[in-house]
Amino acid sequence: MLSLKQINDVCLSNDLTYRKCRYLCQDESDRSKFYCLKLSVKGQKIDREIDIYVDNLKAKGKSIIQDNLPLGDNCSGYPMLRYLQQGYDQKN
Repeated sequence: MLSLKQINDVCLSNDLTYRKCRYLCQDESDRSKFYCLKLSVKGQKIDREIDIYVDNLKAKGKSIIQDNLPLGDNCSGYPMLRYLQQGYDQKN
């Protein structure tokens, strides 16, 4: 799970623009926990979906930032660990 500082400072969880990280995922059973999906199979799926989305917008001549969807690739990623806190502020 990601540390609060990682979530706020790097993932930009409170940013309502495209800068928010696309890989940020909230735990379904415990809404106070967040994970990074970048290094998972789901992360690869997210990348494909974002690529398709961007290609479609460019083909229509639209800006990729207009919808404020999370498009950020804000860090090198973390494995999805449910019980170990991770983030730039953690000594793992």
